[in-house]
Amino acid sequence: MLSYLRIRDLALIEDIVIEPPAGLIAFTGETGAGKSIILGGLSLATGNRATLDQVRTGADSATVEAVFDIAGRPDIAELLEHEGLSSESGEILVRRTLGSRSSRAYLNDRLVTVGLVHKLGTRLVDVAGQHENQSLLGSATQLELLDRFGDLCAQRLAVASAWDEAVDLQHRLQALETDDRAQRADYLRYRAQEIRAADLGVDEAAALNAERQRLRHAEDLSAATEEALDVLYEREESAAALIRRAQVVIERIVRLDTSAPASGDDVAEAGYAIEEITRSLQAYLDLVQVDPVRLDAVEERLATFDGLRRKYGDRIEDILRVADDAERELASLQNRDQEIAELAGQVRLAVRGFDEAASHMSTLRAEAAARLSEHITSELQELGMEGARFQVRLKPRSANAEGGLPPGASRRGYETVSFRLAANPGDAVRQLTRVASGGELSRVMLALKLAETRQAPAQTLVFDEIDAGVGGGRVADRLAARLVELGTSHQVLVVTHLPQIAARATTHYRVRKAERDGRVCVSAAALDVEQRIDELARMLGGIGESRGVREHARNLLGEPA
Repeated sequence: MLSYLRIRDLALIEDIVIEPPAGLIAFTGETGAGKSIILGGLSLATGNRATLDQVRTGADSATVEAVFDIAGRPDIAELLEHEGLSSESGEILVRRTLGSRSSRAYLNDRLVTVGLVHKLGTRLVDVAGQHENQSLLGSATQLELLDRFGDLCAQRLAVASAWDEAVDLQHRLQALETDDRAQRADYLRYRAQEIRAADLGVDEAAALNAERQRLRHAEDLSAATEEALDVLYEREESAAALIRRAQVVIERIVRLDTSAPASGDDVAEAGYAIEEITRSLQAYLDLVQVDPVRLDAVEERLATFDGLRRKYGDRIEDILRVADDAERELASLQNRDQEIAELAGQVRLAVRGFDEAASHMSTLRAEAAARLSEHITSELQELGMEGARFQVRLKPRSANAEGGLPPGASRRGYETVSFRLAANPGDAVRQLTRVASGGELSRVMLALKLAETRQAPAQTLVFDEIDAGVGGGRVADRLAARLVELGTSHQVLVVTHLPQIAARATTHYRVRKAERDGRVCVSAAALDVEQRIDELARMLGGIGESRGVREHARNLLGEPA
């Protein structure tokens, strides 16, 4: 539940701190006092959309901080753990900042995406406002409410998954049946033949680049090689001739003194090395001959490599893989009739799987519809609509189409749902759009919310003037009793104009708008008993110090005179 909310520099709010306890918490005040701005701050803390014009005039930024107690909410702990966050204290701090150019979100002081905050916020806070009444008229909303009431979310996911699988297989089958096989085959055959005709070698390009470098510089390389041969072996004073002379001299030294530091064999080894180098250079000289014809051939071969690289990939392995893939797909095209038959069988199995899941969902929905109809009808009696009847009507399922998904089915299953109401005894049951007034629609919404949230995990529920059109008297008393009952399992925040609801609240906040230092500011303060009596007297329509109205307010609070 929400244990702390601080709003700074948001719209007309300078700095407000609210620390709501468990139970039913009421927010009251004159129309336009700023109650919606406070809810707007809470909305930001739950990841809803922010606009930069929400920053208070004259301030650089706006900040909203909210602390939620998540004890007993393993689903929240699992979500935080999945995102690499934790909350050893059993609390989580959410902070949103709005600057002049950007909006940022933090969880436990770690920068996160607004999307993550929104995902978390939808599990922590549920808001029902008077503007939601119109959304109740949509069939998709009605179906979602029915599924939540019936605790059918897991089955709803199973139906959607089966639908997605069947649709995917159908699309693949249709694509296979309608594509131009001949044109595709020609394209694949061209790719494979072009690559195979090149007869690429994995290491060939590197060898060709080296050969091209040698052919381009053949004249310089040949001249340098011939010069090296001349120096080493061919001239009269070559390295080989000098070594042979040195060998003769050293051998004469050794004959005269056996302890000499060198021998003729040592020098001979150097001679052998020069001879080996000479033979290698002579062989190399044969390679570096100027050969324009061979250079053109190498350039042409490398151009083939470059062309294939531009079309199919940088590495030879990638190019060869393109040919492999083309040949494999070409083979599959040649077996296309068999593939179509196999895929059609998979489609039939997937459609059957969807039909089983959706049919089971239909059974569960029919049971949930009967329970919801009875429950809301009973709730409406308690909310002052004696004799009203509420009915959840399911449109019959479509007949299965041969070999494919039925035309009336969807990811939600076979049903469309229609909420219907007979507002008065003797009235015919008709669609809400045709029979419900604003006040009646509000009470239906209240009854649905009360039914839905009783089964939800403990969380913070926000009712934003959803009692509009309900009126006072016995209906207001009954509604207040329902909200108090709901507050035993949830934290319930109510923005209300009904004194009967405000009087039953665990905590009562009064929201005011006042001018301070030439600027309008919104404030919110928790009221003590005497202040609550003053506020309830105002809500009851009291003028000045009317003793009767104040007595009425005191009685609503259960305070002795």
